[in-house]
Amino acid sequence: MDDFERYSDYNEIDESPKKSVAGSIIKIAIVAVCLLVLVAMIVRVMMFNHYPDGMKRLYFNDTLTAYYNTHGGRLDAKTQDLRAPYDDPNKGNFFADNLIVIEGAGQLQLSLRLNTSILDTIKKDYGADIELDKDSFTFELYRDPRIDGGEGTPVTPEKIGTLTYVEYDSFAMYRYYKLVFDGINFESSTDTSVEWLRVEIRINGVEMDKPYMIAIYENNEEYSKFTEYKPSKSERP
Repeated sequence: MDDFERYSDYNEIDESPKKSVAGSIIKIAIVAVCLLVLVAMIVRVMMFNHYPDGMKRLYFNDTLTAYYNTHGGRLDAKTQDLRAPYDDPNKGNFFADNLIVIEGAGQLQLSLRLNTSILDTIKKDYGADIELDKDSFTFELYRDPRIDGGEGTPVTPEKIGTLTYVEYDSFAMYRYYKLVFDGINFESSTDTSVEWLRVEIRINGVEMDKPYMIAIYENNEEYSKFTEYKPSKSERP
């Protein structure tokens, strides 16, 4: 009799209730949606941080090539992490990155990135329809110490350097500009040293109250951290 009772117990264990098909489908759907959201976030971050190779690499124009050759292949190039690499923390129309400074050659290189959504912003702010291409904007570099004589009086920024090269590229919804400025006087004395540099961006053919502005170089008491930029073999002339 005991054996029959045990056999009956085994039958009760084996006869587990059937799982709900609808419940399983819902769980699978939830997991799938979560994975899709995660993948979309990863892709967005990767695209946001993506720059085409031409935007990141050191560009050798005639000025830098001559400097390289006369200094035995030495550049003493350096780079810097930009603390506020955007024109506006809320709108973020333009972002700057890939700063390369060659003080001995009086040269500075950087890249700018923008989203094509800026077209809607420009239409809203200025009522203008523009095409995004190599000639859409004017880029200028300004030396801006921000205050005069320590008295808190704003000063008129001084234009510095000359834009000698522009390269344009695109990827997905982003557009990129590689900029090279020459003729920048980086002095080491306290009175004449460049403490701040910012790039100013104006829309060609559009009347603007003020340009887009990004601080792209700092060398002052508040911030002066630079690291060596080592060109790869493919970046050399």
